[in-house]
Amino acid sequence: MKSIFFGVAALATTTTISMAQEIPKTATEMGIMQGSPPQRAIDIAEWDKGPDNRWAFQHISEIIPVANISRGSGLPTSLRRAPKDLSGLQFQALDGAEMTVQDMLTRTYTDGFIVLHEGVVVYEKYFNSMTPSTRHLLMSVSKSLTGTLAGLLVHDGRLNPDAMVTDYIPELAEAPAFGNATVRQVLDMTTALVFSEDYADPNAEVVAHEAATAWRGENATGSQDGVYAFANTIQKDDTRPHGQQFQYASINTDVLGWLIERASGQRFSDFMSDTIWSKLGTDHDGQISVDYKGSAVANGGFVLTLRDLARFSQMVLDDGYYNNQQIVPSGWVDDIRFNGNNDAWKPTHYHELWPNGFYRNQWYVTGDDNGTFFGVGVNGQHLWINPTTRVVIVKYSSLPLSADKENITLGWSAMDTISRSFSD
Repeated sequence: MKSIFFGVAALATTTTISMAQEIPKTATEMGIMQGSPPQRAIDIAEWDKGPDNRWAFQHISEIIPVANISRGSGLPTSLRRAPKDLSGLQFQALDGAEMTVQDMLTRTYTDGFIVLHEGVVVYEKYFNSMTPSTRHLLMSVSKSLTGTLAGLLVHDGRLNPDAMVTDYIPELAEAPAFGNATVRQVLDMTTALVFSEDYADPNAEVVAHEAATAWRGENATGSQDGVYAFANTIQKDDTRPHGQQFQYASINTDVLGWLIERASGQRFSDFMSDTIWSKLGTDHDGQISVDYKGSAVANGGFVLTLRDLARFSQMVLDDGYYNNQQIVPSGWVDDIRFNGNNDAWKPTHYHELWPNGFYRNQWYVTGDDNGTFFGVGVNGQHLWINPTTRVVIVKYSSLPLSADKENITLGWSAMDTISRSFSD
């Protein structure tokens, strides 16, 4: 694993946090949103950056509009426990030095961390005033949930991966980027788009995308138009055809959210509640952020408790089965794990990380010897599944920088080590 993570560090273009930093201060210690009225209020235009995100990621509904995802009226599923102290488990850090799991959790601004083995909670920690009942923003881990939700519609024939996007959303017929794209290309992010995800570039498409999702306040340019109108403005990259290469572009997931609504005939949040969330036996309702027109921000807006996301992840590990019922078709989980296009992966820098990997249905699949697959979000959000050792790991963080590649990949190295430590 050492060479893999050094490879990522070499690819990093964003300044990273020094590994020798002091213990990060909590939102309370910094006085963020403390007092009446708060003397240190957050900046609505920068709430997802440090230090404001130390508070904001746990208080999303107080900052931007959200829709509720009902857990239903059933009893919560019991999470069995067999505690195992993983704090001292050592792994190799990016500089080759040995680091403990506890060091990693501290240095990567962790808010919550949970490990399940065979569905049993073996390790669970909270920091920065987070509790088991606190919802936390998932950022782009949301994409993996959205891709899983789409599988229900594919399975029952309401969403055809081989169909054109415009078969479901005729409004995109004249859209430069999506007018001739297929549902499969959106699912696997092989659409050829002029779309930059460089969060540090004020002219990048992702910056305008965030404004359209209502993440930059109601006065931001384009905020009132909404995310679906924004999808119509994205240009096609005419240097290559759709379907040839994996290109990470968050707007794909919001188009997928639109497809889910059209195919299901329901609002995104209601469909998620009816088909998955109310069946898992979650402890709490979920939330998803919405734009100023009420459309779900499927690419990054899920807001869930740590344990409830762990339940969802365990369901995926168990081929869609959880709480004594088949919630997601097992064939869709198999499709995620085994049917990706490695050729589309090869032209990207991800190939240097996992040569046998691919991106399928909004999930990263490593192609490693354990069949590991995962979801990841900026500022250090992780959902890690190792089907060989039967381990699920969820990590919530509030890293100051969005694309802190060094600390994000540090988390991958730790989670890989943890999951492999349970091998027979």
